[in-house]
Amino acid sequence: MVSWVENLVKDSINTKISLSERLKIIVSLPSYMISQKRTSILVSILMLSMLAMPVLGNDAGTGGDAGDSISTATNIPASNASYYGNLSTSGDVDDYYSVNMSNNTGIVVQLNSPSGADFDLHLYSSSGGSIDTSFTTGTDEVTSNGTNVGGTTVYIRIDQWTGSGQYTLQVWIFSTGGGGGGSTGNGTNGYDAGTGNDAGDTMASAMVLNATNMSFWGEVTYSTDVSDYYKISMPANFGVSASLSWNSTADLDLEVYDDSGTIITYSWFNNPENISVNNYGGSDLFFKALAYGTLGSGSHDYNLSFNFVDMTNAPVNNQDDAGTGGDASNDYLNPCLLYTSDAADE
Repeated sequence: MVSWVENLVKDSINTKISLSERLKIIVSLPSYMISQKRTSILVSILMLSMLAMPVLGNDAGTGGDAGDSISTATNIPASNASYYGNLSTSGDVDDYYSVNMSNNTGIVVQLNSPSGADFDLHLYSSSGGSIDTSFTTGTDEVTSNGTNVGGTTVYIRIDQWTGSGQYTLQVWIFSTGGGGGGSTGNGTNGYDAGTGNDAGDTMASAMVLNATNMSFWGEVTYSTDVSDYYKISMPANFGVSASLSWNSTADLDLEVYDDSGTIITYSWFNNPENISVNNYGGSDLFFKALAYGTLGSGSHDYNLSFNFVDMTNAPVNNQDDAGTGGDASNDYLNPCLLYTSDAADE
């Protein structure tokens, strides 16, 4: 009788029945079929079998574990995307991904480690040579910037340093405009907004963007390319919010100007720098990403995102101040006149 029970337990393990279901099989058996001692032994076996069974990963949505070497790397598309994966302190300390790059493109990869853990990020060439690495304790970022990877395969490695858990991997593909590796890091050949070109350094030379929700990468360089200007023609009755973020010790700022060059709003002291403009629909706005200060050095990648909101029905576009049917005057010398009922009668 015990042999039959043991076979039942083995079958439950082989068919991947859950631990709770396995325990129910045992504890629900009649007492004449199995002794208390045998029950304890079999429960212990089940517990150990669960610990011994490997945890199946779902790295990058593949349903399995990403490869642990370049030769076994899991392939992901050469497109902008976010992925999730897992690393642990034992048995799975490396995840490798391969990306088949199109001609005249480059790649930026960002890694967010799980809370309490520190994973590192590497980018390798098709031959296995190191292109870029990041060992920060916060958000890691690597880029092919300065290296011609178009038309080749690059490899991304996530390396478990401390801790375990789920990581987030973000991939951005940018155009190098036929120049191969994108910016060389000296601010003379940027890849701003994925164009393969540097955004203008003045309002007059600002890079023109469409008024659509977007997120892209750019680069500023101290002393040679400290400012990037972007021009957006706002649709009527629309507002916009923008966010500038970066992964370095640089001090970057975000400013917004109207078409006369007057500053509308700014964010100088945070990372990310966030701004909102809600009453300039139908006009041109200029967004400036700035490398601030004279003590900084080197080139720094940033991410700039825009979100546009239709404010047709918002109060700012449907004003009826004091029942006038419009907006009250902003000039104290020319105020909006209000009449009392007596004055109206006269």
